[in-house]
Amino acid sequence: MVHRKGAWIEVWPLQGHNLGKIETSSDNELNRIKLNRELSEHVEKLWVPKSAKGWKSSWVPFIRRLSFDSNQTVSIHGGAMAFKEIDGINQAIENEMPIVSPDLSYNPCLSVGFLTATKDGKVIFQRRAQNVHCPNMLIHEPCGYMTSMAFAPRAECDKPEHATDSRLFDINAQLDDRKREIAETFGVPKELVSYHPEQDFLGCGWKTIETYFSTTGKIDADSRDLKLPEKQEVFFVPFEHLKELIYNQGRLSRVNPEGYRPSNYREIPLIDESLIGLVYGYERMTGDKLDIPQTIDRLNRDGLEIKVHDTSPGKSYDFPNSF
Repeated sequence: MVHRKGAWIEVWPLQGHNLGKIETSSDNELNRIKLNRELSEHVEKLWVPKSAKGWKSSWVPFIRRLSFDSNQTVSIHGGAMAFKEIDGINQAIENEMPIVSPDLSYNPCLSVGFLTATKDGKVIFQRRAQNVHCPNMLIHEPCGYMTSMAFAPRAECDKPEHATDSRLFDINAQLDDRKREIAETFGVPKELVSYHPEQDFLGCGWKTIETYFSTTGKIDADSRDLKLPEKQEVFFVPFEHLKELIYNQGRLSRVNPEGYRPSNYREIPLIDESLIGLVYGYERMTGDKLDIPQTIDRLNRDGLEIKVHDTSPGKSYDFPNSF
């Protein structure tokens, strides 16, 4: 992995596999992220004031290896890392601190989510707030870390035993928690929310600087009947406007989103996770055709640097777990 400048994205297509659970090793050393002394000290120093405010360092899986065997099976090997490690590593990468290798461009911690369509043919996005990572960009709902908070109370999510709990590594169980979250957010029964367990891809990019799985889902309700969450800017983007939103992202990747607030949602930059999610999930979600290689070529010509990895049988990839 080479440190990159600018708007880069990496994609590992998964050909619609239901991945099930992340495999962990019998060797406990392989199940934890390894930090050098300087980075470990940075992590702890950065966490002190947050811990004093009551923050909890939940457990999050990371990916160590992705492999594709001859019978079309996808295997994911990983372990667990503490959220405070994610927090410290991300800051070190973003600030190009010498305590982390300049060859490391992203954190292997894992998120899951699904682009959600409404019954009346719209996809739900929210604008990232000013005080969070990647402000003013659009991100789909729901998405987030695979986390011990999906099955443990916040006050107990950092307990050591949760780092080896099978529920932490169960992708479908974690997606069920996203399903519960979106139902509560928009005030609908959980039964009206569904998702495809088959994953479209694993990805990472210059904005998230983290790895994520992605699929699609829906709410069996019209957008006008959903309760809008307070203090969030929510956009319901009609299917017929999605291609224009996608195609604009090459050009918009050169825009500094700080203070950039266009009124036209088709001119709002998408976070890399949502952009690639739209490209790979477009046809299943809308029923309309989208030529993926052609779309990626167009986005690359317009300013992005998207690398699609070969995930044919026999291929395997190792991810960073030593910093």
